[in-house]
Amino acid sequence: MSFLRGPLTAAGLARGLDISALEAPYDSVASYAYSPVDCFGQPLDALLVILDESAISGQRVILDHEAEKAALAEAAELVMTLAAAAREKSGCRAIFATLPGSDQISSSDLATPGSMARFRQRFNLLLADGAHEGKWLLWDQAALADRVGLDEWLDPVRYHAAKTLFSVDACPLAADNIAALLAAMKGKAARGLVLDLDNTLWGGVIGDDGLAGIRLGQNSPEGEAFVAFQNFVLSLRNRGVVLAVCSKNADDIAREPFRAHSEMVIKENHIAVFQANWSDKATNIKTIAETLSLGLESLAFVDDNSAERERVRQELPLVSTIEVGDDPSFFIQRISHSGLFDHLPLNQEDIARAESYGGRAAAAEIRARIGNYEDYLTSLSMRMSIAPFDGAGRSRITQLINKSNQFNLTTRRYGEEEVREFEENPDVIGWQVGLEDKFARHGMIGVVIVRKEDTSWTIDSWLQSCRVLERGVEQCVMNALFDSAAAAGIEQIRSTYIPTDRNAMVADFYPRLGFPAGDDQTDGSVRYSCAVADYVPHRTFIEIYQAG
Repeated sequence: MSFLRGPLTAAGLARGLDISALEAPYDSVASYAYSPVDCFGQPLDALLVILDESAISGQRVILDHEAEKAALAEAAELVMTLAAAAREKSGCRAIFATLPGSDQISSSDLATPGSMARFRQRFNLLLADGAHEGKWLLWDQAALADRVGLDEWLDPVRYHAAKTLFSVDACPLAADNIAALLAAMKGKAARGLVLDLDNTLWGGVIGDDGLAGIRLGQNSPEGEAFVAFQNFVLSLRNRGVVLAVCSKNADDIAREPFRAHSEMVIKENHIAVFQANWSDKATNIKTIAETLSLGLESLAFVDDNSAERERVRQELPLVSTIEVGDDPSFFIQRISHSGLFDHLPLNQEDIARAESYGGRAAAAEIRARIGNYEDYLTSLSMRMSIAPFDGAGRSRITQLINKSNQFNLTTRRYGEEEVREFEENPDVIGWQVGLEDKFARHGMIGVVIVRKEDTSWTIDSWLQSCRVLERGVEQCVMNALFDSAAAAGIEQIRSTYIPTDRNAMVADFYPRLGFPAGDDQTDGSVRYSCAVADYVPHRTFIEIYQAG
């Protein structure tokens, strides 16, 4: 796989990642899995495992169900052992590639026990089930090979000469596909989709053509393409992607199709922020990002107009402007192939995210109407849960730890296995913090890790989602932490702020929450300490309904 390293580094740069790819020596899969040898000799962020059929084929006899089961069990054991070795030797999760297809002898191969086609499909399902259960991650090489075409993806000559698992010519595409997965693993996938309206969600111009004149629905091939695209957009929302509108239009006219057109799939309540005016689109996208408390790098922009795309690309290079073209028949394909919305196996927290962002926008609207800040907080009817780390929340906890940059006091990164160890360590407090209000269930929005000592506790990590800024979340959690410390007879709570180029917003976090002035360290960090007896609880407007 030597030819993959350079393109993988290049593909990473395009997605905001600095990837250093290390290659295991030839034919070292078994030694890495089953022996004490560690061919990498250092911690890794991920281990990519691309097996070929010779590694997992086992002994199979046509029409022998038992032999097929035994071969599948043998392959499962290899995968489980490799995943365990990745955790123990390299401190990371394994990423397994699905097996691409190959030439079949018969259309009945899938129905024939012992055939390679049937075994390949069952093995890929085994990998998918393990990824769903959080045992490893999945790179769907098979889907990419299907998109390219097996004749282009596979290179039998180079395979037999050098064991290259796919064509060298396909390597840049494979590298980009893998980099998209790594970006999702590091929290760099797009979280919001900003949509133009005219000739993007429907055909025609609503202001000129009127409701009856726009092309949408079963009356034309173009209209059907726009309906299909809207269904696709809604499927992204169902995966937790927040939707926003950015249109040069009068607001009431722009909303008319959402309210009155029978073929509209996307409704007003699906849109978290609706910006329809005559301002520059780059300016409106900035407003959308601010309203949602999302960084520009978290947004993707779709517009059929090439001039508007170029304008946004020049003014807002951090926004991912997708080249969808002007034919709606290709919109779905080009957005899917961008890899911007790649994600790890979904959980309920991910799915609730779009609702949470919509609730945030609604709360911002109320805040603008209510002048008194305390009245505004009271009006939200907020409820908080503080629970210990557990298996159910482990994936989301790990996700937050590794993608939170701005509201993160130390930016320490921990993998899923380390989070599991925190759960089992009596000398560590791990809290997962959830929040809901009258508009939305925001899910897990904070993580706190505290290390216990005899008479003091030390805050190792404190991070929160920017979705719920200025709600009093940190004050409420800090009150709970000092209450727990007092109940345990602890005298001091210690902490550290480690500055980065992204977390300046929390530079005054500890002084603002009542800690005495800190001690500056030579490495730029600041250490704080607060006596439990001297802590003055903050007034909050959040009810804690679960605490652990």
